[in-house]
Amino acid sequence: MNKFNLTDKMKRTKVITTIGPSVHSKEAIKELFDKGMTTIRLNFSHADFQEHGERFEWVKELRKEINKPISILLDTKGPEIRIGKMKDGKQEVKAGTEITVYTNPEDFSSRECSATEMQMSYDMSQDVKPGDVVLVDDGKLTMHVISVEKFKVMCTAFNTHLVKTNKRVNLPGVEFTLPFLAEKDYNDIHFGIESNIDYIAASFVNSADNVNEIRAILKAKNAEHIQIISKIESQVGCDNIDSIIDASDGIMVARGDLGLEIPYYDVPYWEKQIIRKCREKGKLVIVATQMLESMTDNPQPTRAEVTDVYYATELGADATMLSGESANGDFPFITVETMSTINKRAEVEFYEKNYYTKQLEKARKSSSGKRAEIANQLANTTMGGNYEYAIVVSRTGELLRTISKFRPNVTILGVCDNEKLWTGFGAMHSIFMSKVEDLDAFMNDDKAIAEIAKSWGAKSGERILFVRNENIKEITVA
Repeated sequence: MNKFNLTDKMKRTKVITTIGPSVHSKEAIKELFDKGMTTIRLNFSHADFQEHGERFEWVKELRKEINKPISILLDTKGPEIRIGKMKDGKQEVKAGTEITVYTNPEDFSSRECSATEMQMSYDMSQDVKPGDVVLVDDGKLTMHVISVEKFKVMCTAFNTHLVKTNKRVNLPGVEFTLPFLAEKDYNDIHFGIESNIDYIAASFVNSADNVNEIRAILKAKNAEHIQIISKIESQVGCDNIDSIIDASDGIMVARGDLGLEIPYYDVPYWEKQIIRKCREKGKLVIVATQMLESMTDNPQPTRAEVTDVYYATELGADATMLSGESANGDFPFITVETMSTINKRAEVEFYEKNYYTKQLEKARKSSSGKRAEIANQLANTTMGGNYEYAIVVSRTGELLRTISKFRPNVTILGVCDNEKLWTGFGAMHSIFMSKVEDLDAFMNDDKAIAEIAKSWGAKSGERILFVRNENIKEITVA
């Protein structure tokens, strides 16, 4: 890949797009895919089973129509705190005002609050203390705790803000005692299992035990193929990151809540650290939240946003994610295309010799076994960027995951005969899947191998690679 032919190259970084009112149709999802989306994210903090179920069905229909795998990611609501009803749906809280915060959950659905009151969905009086900070509506309102008694917390508003019903609350630095999985989360996960999702993005993971709680549900339902992506959104999650990575299939650097729970200036540090740790352990990593936020309302990104997406990609993130930009924005298709183009441009630098050789050496040092040897051989063969596609057959997916860790300078077209494997790589760097009926027959048919490459964009006369165990051979597309 070089700087002058971006339009001719296939992007290897994946794009995850959140589905919402702006793209609520099968046709819209198809257009997102055409612009570069590989996985849809369904946020189960919003909408119901009927609405999400429609989206599941649209994706399944599209897979059959285009014969391409679109992956599905279910994002859990998680252990969140919200404020209850405000009179007229919204009240302006004035700076310096003393706010009475009611915390008995039994009153959550019935109490209606004025501009000097709030009702919480959770009894935070058992966790906070004077001096703690309470953030409302993604930090747009800051309150300081001045006193605490059972079911009541007195706070002072630091700034003026129009507070609306049901807005999110953060307690930075507080280890609150909410259970990791609420009844809604259990129900949502079971719904996702029945709907054949590919990923669960687990909100507010603070420990490996949290991951194992979900793993146990999947095991009980014979759904262990569903991959668990742990969202890191707190200082506790950062502190326990190594054990969380070990327990998870991947990590999402969920910078929205993370930026409220830890000092804002620490967010870039943890993003870089988490990407490096995931790369070393061969676990996929997604960078998310506010990546192209301004494109919710504008057709052009800010230069800061371009730089943000660029560096996440150059650092080696498997995927970058869109949230409100695609779910509720005015320009969802332009936004996906913009993110894809930035990804592709950053990949040029990732494969520059001095940078890439260091990345490759790290992968070699942290890998062993037959699959690592194959991945290393493929990386050496493709280092010069002389090939655009390599076909790799996989029965379990493990070889493909190892190859992705090595990031060879080629697009990997994985071939399998399994539906779950076919859709299971939508968030993993470099790997694009195709499905055949008979793997054994396929491996001995050069014409069929070339046809797979052509279905992803290879041209007649182009040289491609075919990987079969330790053997790598060159095939010319007819």
